[in-house]
Amino acid sequence: TRAFLPMRYEDLYANGTSALLRSIEEASGLKANCSAIIGKGNRQLRTIPITNHTSLSDEFIDWMNEFVDWEVESRIGYYRRVAQSS
Repeated sequence: TRAFLPMRYEDLYANGTSALLRSIEEASGLKANCSAIIGKGNRQLRTIPITNHTSLSDEFIDWMNEFVDWEVESRIGYYRRVAQSS
């Protein structure tokens, strides 16, 4: 039996492994011989910067702010920087 079961670590962490085990059981036709791990709920990332950034040119910061999807980046802890001339 072959199956591809894409799972994100964040989902397993938040929701536990029961859905993964169920998917494996359905794909393989076998019954799990272990208990699912209970999820820990959605974790919150820090909103306060934890590092000092190196100096970047205002042009580069403006370019990044225009072309980066900051909503997505904020999910892993990145945030928009402000150019010094702004």
